[in-house]
Amino acid sequence: MKILLLIILMTPFVILSCSKNSTESEPQIIPLDGRGGGVIIYCYQGGALHKIYGINADGTGNKIMIDASIGLNHHDISPNGQRIACVGYIDATFNTWSIHVFNIDGTGLTRLTNTSNVMDSEPKWSPDGTQLAFTRFYQNFQKEELWLMNADGSNQHYIGVDGFAAKWSSDGNSFIYSSKISGNYEIYTCDTDGSNIQQLTNTTLDETFPIYSPSGTQIAYNASSGEYNTPGNSSTYEIHTMNSDGTNISKITNNNFMDAYPRWSPDGTRLAFESDRHEANKWEVYIMNVDGSNARRVTNSPSGITAINAVWRPVSSSM
Repeated sequence: MKILLLIILMTPFVILSCSKNSTESEPQIIPLDGRGGGVIIYCYQGGALHKIYGINADGTGNKIMIDASIGLNHHDISPNGQRIACVGYIDATFNTWSIHVFNIDGTGLTRLTNTSNVMDSEPKWSPDGTQLAFTRFYQNFQKEELWLMNADGSNQHYIGVDGFAAKWSSDGNSFIYSSKISGNYEIYTCDTDGSNIQQLTNTTLDETFPIYSPSGTQIAYNASSGEYNTPGNSSTYEIHTMNSDGTNISKITNNNFMDAYPRWSPDGTRLAFESDRHEANKWEVYIMNVDGSNARRVTNSPSGITAINAVWRPVSSSM
């Protein structure tokens, strides 16, 4: 199924294993100080439960970032590290998703988008922190549009491009995103006004969730693995990198599991990602070098909980 990964990553409900191993633990309420190579913000999820947590990259300091009455997920951290944009699930049926922001200390939760029966997701701060790009989904993910607004929620508008999960270039002048306008998901770029659309990939795979490296010279993304994309085993994805012009594609994970949603460390030397390589359908946060080496597990969630959507905190920020 071509959109399987998108549906799994976006839906509020995830099928989880009920087994538990000896390494699983409840959250540790100790300081997030960045020891072990930085701080990662992620979604602590089980069924309809969605909470945003932070954890040191060495696996210590796991703690909740905000105590909200609604489920929060699909987040991004402002360039100065002081605010988090995220998705809030508004109603019990999960038919309305809205973009929210809150302060890094968990205060000031504010709803920015207010359209009913659409799913606003994947907010991403502009490099100067003044704007947010986001995706608006309709009809159970069958239509997807790139939208833009100011950081206070004003000037919300569709930029005329069909796609999802837009990420800014380092100069703030363009987006990289995924779209299925050609039939399967490919990676594209466009200017922030929706003009100058360029296609970077052209394969039989589904390439999704692209993101630029801090230097802007490389792109990390995930793609369905054709050799495993068979009935009964269509949920296998691997992480790839390529140059910003689409050349020099490299497959940096290669296994029969789902490795997805890569995010660059602030110094560009590592990638955080989510994987079920330790236990099928139970995702945890991992980090690895940009060549795929030295992969290690960061989160060890309790039974019934999965850890997804890892994002690195900017080095200059504090909690």
